[in-house]
Amino acid sequence: MMRVKVSAFLLIVAVIALGLGEITSAQGERRDPWRLLTTPQFSSLQGKVQVTAFLPEGSRTWTMDLWADENSSRVQFTLPHPDGPRQIITITLPNAVWVLLPFAKRSIRYEGSGLPSWRDMWQIRTDKIDMAKNNYNLKVVGRDRIAGYFCLVLQLEPKYKGNASRKIWVHPPTRLPLQVERYSPDGQLEIRVTLSEAKINEPLPALIFDPSTPNDWKVEAFSLKRQRIEIGQTNETLGFVPLFPTWLPPGYLLEGIFALGEQRWRMAHIVYTDGIGVISVFQHPAPPKHRSPDAPSFPPPLRPFGRPHRGAPPPKGAPPMHLLFPQRILVRDIDNLKVVLVSDVTQDWLEKMADSMKPSTAAR
Repeated sequence: MMRVKVSAFLLIVAVIALGLGEITSAQGERRDPWRLLTTPQFSSLQGKVQVTAFLPEGSRTWTMDLWADENSSRVQFTLPHPDGPRQIITITLPNAVWVLLPFAKRSIRYEGSGLPSWRDMWQIRTDKIDMAKNNYNLKVVGRDRIAGYFCLVLQLEPKYKGNASRKIWVHPPTRLPLQVERYSPDGQLEIRVTLSEAKINEPLPALIFDPSTPNDWKVEAFSLKRQRIEIGQTNETLGFVPLFPTWLPPGYLLEGIFALGEQRWRMAHIVYTDGIGVISVFQHPAPPKHRSPDAPSFPPPLRPFGRPHRGAPPPKGAPPMHLLFPQRILVRDIDNLKVVLVSDVTQDWLEKMADSMKPSTAAR
């Protein structure tokens, strides 16, 4: 009987200690919620990601299946098409990205820099926290459960009102964001990303990252190169000198200049950030004015997409995935260059940046 009482007493002590530990941890996170936005720590993650974009003509929702570990991921999703739904599978490995197209019996291997990661959907950086602290206020505003997991709800408010704000549901033990909402600078909900049916740190299905395909599939290989370059290397590497704005939104700094593409074409990707928000500026030589109207736009990544200026409906023919990730887009022809600015900041900021781009400007 005495042993039973001792065991019960020790169990009660352990439960109380665990509870006190959770309270202490929660209090620490409330004192410094920025710790919750540092790099997530997990061994495996699987579930369904639901993306809802809130557009002027109505909301659009799509889902994708996700399996991921610390180094690899597999994503499966289906896009609408006039000839029927198109399933697309991407497998990201340390040395390559595979895109599997079952409807076309085709497998594409991209070597070099990979395609955008599933992590990019959360639109939360984890590598520039000190910079983010200078430009945003972060606080814990509640508690909730997402996919059965306890989360702290964070409110991320910009100090400069031309930026988007965010609400983030974070799982404290792993720092995984299980839900994110992004609001436009004027307070309108633009996008919600939620992880449902989630399993964290559970065994993944066998061979889930195996890109092997049936023998009757066509297998192609391409090289996607994204090379960081210095300002003095731009002409040599790109074949042209890109333009840089003399005005930047408050808090934003140049993060890097990158060369995209191969020998056939080169594109500059210039990135500015304030620690959370990102402004991407793409540039390439404008195609000749006498180009055939039936010729494809060049290069394809610079085709305007998403929600245009002042809430107008998306352009016809815009890729379905782009319609589901609303961004503000500005396209200009400046000094024989096609310039495209993409971000979730205000359109006025993008226009002011573009207006400040002159042929003689240098990076700031």
